[in-house]
Amino acid sequence: MTASPTNGTDLEMRLAEETLEAARLLAKAGLHRHAVGRAYYAIFHAASALVASVGLRSRTHEGLRSLINEHFVRPGKLAAEHARAFRQTAGDRTDADYDASASFTDEDSRSDIARAEAFLSAVKSLLAASEA
Repeated sequence: MTASPTNGTDLEMRLAEETLEAARLLAKAGLHRHAVGRAYYAIFHAASALVASVGLRSRTHEGLRSLINEHFVRPGKLAAEHARAFRQTAGDRTDADYDASASFTDEDSRSDIARAEAFLSAVKSLLAASEA
């Protein structure tokens, strides 16, 4: 086992990056349903890192989206497109996990992965700016 980051923000960002990489690998393997789910969780962990950076935490997925909107989107720190990406990928993840009849294509997984990449990039920028 290697040394790990010590604060919640660092831990969540590390998990976000790992989860995003898992989404990419799953998509490459043609496992689009699972890639969509991992793309959502990459966003979820990056969002958790962001709220942790201001001393907050949520116990629910919906609560996390609310905190992101309240503390980052409404004040103009995070573009509204990222909140939409969070919501869209959440819907896709729900379908992927709970609707056996739902099907996902390469395009679906690529779209959700692109949303996750943009979300993580925006969060990294916000976190870097807050450290400066």
